[in-house]
Amino acid sequence: MPRVSVLIAAYNAAAYIEQALDSVVAQTIPDWEAVVADDCSTDDTCAIVERRSAVDPRIRLLRAERNGGPSAARNRAIDAACGDWLAVLDADDRWRSHRLERMLAAAQAEGAVIVADNYIRYDEGSKQELGAVLPVDGGVSSITPARFLDSERPFVTVRFGLLKPIVSRTFLNAHAIRYSTEIRYAEDFHFFMMVLLAGGRGVLVHEPLYIYTLPQSMTSKTVSGGTRTIPKHADRMWIAQTLLAQHGETASSQTRAALHRYRRSMATLGEGASRTRFVAQRTQRERLAARCNPPFGCSQLWMDSARHQTAASTGRPRIAPLGRQVSSRR
Repeated sequence: MPRVSVLIAAYNAAAYIEQALDSVVAQTIPDWEAVVADDCSTDDTCAIVERRSAVDPRIRLLRAERNGGPSAARNRAIDAACGDWLAVLDADDRWRSHRLERMLAAAQAEGAVIVADNYIRYDEGSKQELGAVLPVDGGVSSITPARFLDSERPFVTVRFGLLKPIVSRTFLNAHAIRYSTEIRYAEDFHFFMMVLLAGGRGVLVHEPLYIYTLPQSMTSKTVSGGTRTIPKHADRMWIAQTLLAQHGETASSQTRAALHRYRRSMATLGEGASRTRFVAQRTQRERLAARCNPPFGCSQLWMDSARHQTAASTGRPRIAPLGRQVSSRR
C-alpha cells in the first residue's frame, strides 16, 4: 500500500499533464501512486497518461463515462485511492521535489489530519514564477476554521481556499467527507472547511512547495489554457448558507462568529454585484431611450416625420420642430 495517493483531476489537460506527473515522479519519497481521474477529455490527455502508466505502474488512469466536473473527478480518485494520505494536485500545476516529504513530516510532528503549504504563483504568459504569496520561513502554523474563513472574505490578499492540501484518507472515510458536486466553484474551500469543522487539525507549512498556475497572466492578461475556473457567486452563497446551517449551532463561539462574518460578507458581495448589474442595465436602458427621445418621444418624432413628408408632397414649406433647423436641400 502506498503512503500517498496523488489525486489529479484532468480535463483536456494534454498540454500540462506531463509536467504535473514529472513533478510527482521527482519526489524525494518513492512511496506514492498517482491517480489521474479524467473527466471525458477530448484531447490526448488519456493517451499521455496511459503511455506514462506503461512505463511507471504507480501512475493510474480513471476514465469517466460522462463529464461531471472537478468535484466528481476528485471523488472518483478518492474512492480508488489506496494511500494513507491523499495529496491534491491540479493538472496544470507542479510541486517542488521535496514537497511530499516536508508535508508528511509536518503532519506527523503536529498531529494534523490536513496539511497545506505556501504556494508560488506561476505566470503562464511570461513563463515566470512570481514568488510566494505568504511570508517564507521554516515554520508551521495552525489553520483554524476562523482563520480559514476570514481569509476568504472580500479584499483579503491571500485566499486559503486556493491551498492544495494533503489529507488523511482514514479521516475522510470516518467522517464521510467528499467534494460537493452541488458546486463547481470554490469546491476546494468547501472541502477544506468540512475537514476542519469535523474536528480535523490543520496546519500550514510556510515553505512554498506548490507551484500554482495563475488563471490569468498578470502581464499579458491572457487566460491560462489550463484554467477551468468560472467564478460564481451563487456557489459562494451556497457554501456560506450550508456551513452555517450544518455547523452554526455546534461550532465554537469563535468559529460561529467567523461563519456569520463569512455569510454577511458573501451577502454584501452579492448585493454589490446586483447593484453593479442594475446600474449597467439602467445605463443601457437610458442609452436606448435616448435614441428614441432626443428630445421628443418616439411618437412625436414619427409625427414630425409624417408632417415633413406631407409638406414635401404638397409643396408647402416645411416647418422644423422647435429648436431645430431644416436644411434647404431636399
